[in-house]
Amino acid sequence: MNPSASGWVTKFGHVLKDQTFLFENMALFNQLKTLGFLYGFNIAIPKFIITEHEASIDERTKINLIYAMYSAYVAYYNSNSTKENTEKIRDFNLFLEQITTYYKGLNSVKKSLFEGFLGETKKDEIVARIIDQRVFIEANIIHKTFGNFSLNPYLTIDYLGFKRFLSDPDHYVLALQQIEKIGILLIEKSIELFKCEKNQIELFQKSMLLKEHKLLPTNRNDFHLSTEEVQYLIIISSLNILPNKEDENNLSNYINFTAELLRVSPERIHLERSDLETFIEHNKKQIPGLKTMATGEQLYENLSFLVNKLILRNSKRLQKEIKGSQELVRLITKSTHSDLSTQEKKKIQEQLLDIFKSIPSLAIFILPGGAILLPIFIKLIPKLLPSAFDDNRIP
Repeated sequence: MNPSASGWVTKFGHVLKDQTFLFENMALFNQLKTLGFLYGFNIAIPKFIITEHEASIDERTKINLIYAMYSAYVAYYNSNSTKENTEKIRDFNLFLEQITTYYKGLNSVKKSLFEGFLGETKKDEIVARIIDQRVFIEANIIHKTFGNFSLNPYLTIDYLGFKRFLSDPDHYVLALQQIEKIGILLIEKSIELFKCEKNQIELFQKSMLLKEHKLLPTNRNDFHLSTEEVQYLIIISSLNILPNKEDENNLSNYINFTAELLRVSPERIHLERSDLETFIEHNKKQIPGLKTMATGEQLYENLSFLVNKLILRNSKRLQKEIKGSQELVRLITKSTHSDLSTQEKKKIQEQLLDIFKSIPSLAIFILPGGAILLPIFIKLIPKLLPSAFDDNRIP
């Protein structure tokens, strides 16, 4: 399965046919925590999902989001075991319809995503578009092409909202409003106490599901957040604490604020914080978001991530095309152990662009400004092509 190619949602449905989903109480929630989905890191995907290449972070995010929502869908209909509900579980298209209806009711995705370009759009294509828009925060194709994008770290709210939608379709928007309202309060309080930059609140606001939805009244005495919803808000609080844990005075104030706001004990917050720190310690090498990077460094990392994925996805065709040019092979080999002259760099650029023209998915390299990606390509390609391209590679 390749979440960067068309048809991946249908493939996901096909993979599910041989799987059994039996989650009790908080089992799914805890599994999603292990995968990093609840923390916004997505270090892994469910073991039964096999990808041809190692999944990139955005692909892992897409897989975990649809997996979380599908698991919630199955759990809901399994809770009342009837013949009709069993049929609903078997009907993957019904699941896709439910996702589409859910997001339509939130006005959180562009209406154009639900419309076909020519004729009727398939359900799996619509869902793939929705997921893509939710995973990448306010990033159009040009921004994503040149590394100017951010991944949404708060997609757990999408999953929690979908669970509410299934069980309480009349009030799920109210639940989402409460979750996002409390999320903002928690982040604002952390900025106030720890004197943090305001980029965290901006990121949360861009990720919100209800940013274009009229707020509903919140003075309902009969409304309560679920155990999972409260637990996730504690996780948001813990993520706010993470970079400020040495500030003991304000830390205590923030934990007490969270406990009072969520009506939980401080011990419960300490326990969740401990789980987060353990997760970070075990997986810190896989979490690039923990690095403190300037804007330029972040842009370069995003570009490297993008080019790396494109090369990996097209490695077989690239090998075939590059092998046909002896001069290009010589120049790439030389670039692995010494600097190229200006003339050699120009030659390698011209020949690579000719190759990229023959591979549609690499068309970004021939767009205006696409040449800025070539140095990253040249840096990454020796790692992905056969050892013959690198004379100094040690087996």
